[in-house]
Amino acid sequence: MVEVRIEDWVLTIDKEKTKALYMTHMQHGDTLAYQNFLIANEKLGVELLHFSNMLGLNLQQPTLLNAFPVEDQKIMYSGYYTVCGEIVDGEMDAWDVIIGEHCFSLVEEESVMALIEPHFQIGFEVVLEWLLPQPLELMKK
Repeated sequence: MVEVRIEDWVLTIDKEKTKALYMTHMQHGDTLAYQNFLIANEKLGVELLHFSNMLGLNLQQPTLLNAFPVEDQKIMYSGYYTVCGEIVDGEMDAWDVIIGEHCFSLVEEESVMALIEPHFQIGFEVVLEWLLPQPLELMKK
């Protein structure tokens, strides 16, 4: 476990278990929305990559992914990533980290994964361009 400090929060993270978790968990849901999410996230900024590496996250593989069409061929994604570790210090409701277009927060959701080791979720919201050749309207509502 490594200790990670982000602003006023202290987290302990088992990066190897977190990475292994993403290698065994596959995202389910709307296929077109997920494909677009992967393509739109291919060019992540340096600051966003540093944040994800610090936490051992694979930003291409959220534990939960929701997608909602918004204006001008854009789509709003929300969901969360599961991290193996614990929140040592810091208020749960006050953690909002904004990096570029991504907004991250700690969420108190029941995990969709059956994990016995300590874990927590980092929620996210981001609006990305619709980049697939298929019309956005084909996405499941």
